[in-house]
Amino acid sequence: MKPTKAEIAEICEAHIPLFMGLDSQQIHALAGHLDSHISSFHKGALIIMEEENVKYIGIVLSGRVDMIREDVWGNKIFITYMRTGELFGETFSIMKQTASKVSFHAAEDTRVLFLSLSRILHPCSNQCVFHVNLADNLYDLLGQKNMQLIEKVEIVSKPDLRSKILAYLTLQAEKQNSRYLEIPLNREEMAEYLCANRSSLSRELALLKRDGILDFHKNTFVLL
Repeated sequence: MKPTKAEIAEICEAHIPLFMGLDSQQIHALAGHLDSHISSFHKGALIIMEEENVKYIGIVLSGRVDMIREDVWGNKIFITYMRTGELFGETFSIMKQTASKVSFHAAEDTRVLFLSLSRILHPCSNQCVFHVNLADNLYDLLGQKNMQLIEKVEIVSKPDLRSKILAYLTLQAEKQNSRYLEIPLNREEMAEYLCANRSSLSRELALLKRDGILDFHKNTFVLL
């Protein structure tokens, strides 16, 4: 179902990078052509399950989406997370075999815009200029997504937990261009992201604070 005018306004207000350079009228025209719809999910809800065929890419309008991988033993691995404006599911929807190898969950109350990827990659018969802009934006976002996964590999490949913590916080400080930074993860989620347990993380954070390397209060950190 084509998004309503109110939902189109919501998309515009969210400043979605995929629609960069497009005005509200162009977004409205594209939304109808791209077989789009918006869905809401409560915290903890499953958005895409593992092995599900993925025909749409998701764009986070609000909230947070977590990518989870479960191994053969039933252990859940927190791979990464997506915030407002970021894509998810694109890796599988672009493949011939569209079965997802991970699951996506709403980490908090979340709204998602779903779009048909095939209709983005195959322009309409009118050859609209703004459709070409949309495809260009998509390729840029796919590159950024690959960089995020490379960053995750770089962080978790550090030899010890202290190095992982500092690598993660340094990366966040660079993205926020400040030594004072807010992270979107609570302690349990941060531990899972860093492939550690919560008690080890809390202990190492306390040691880093004692050593004068950083300070923190809940999700606010200061790199000293």
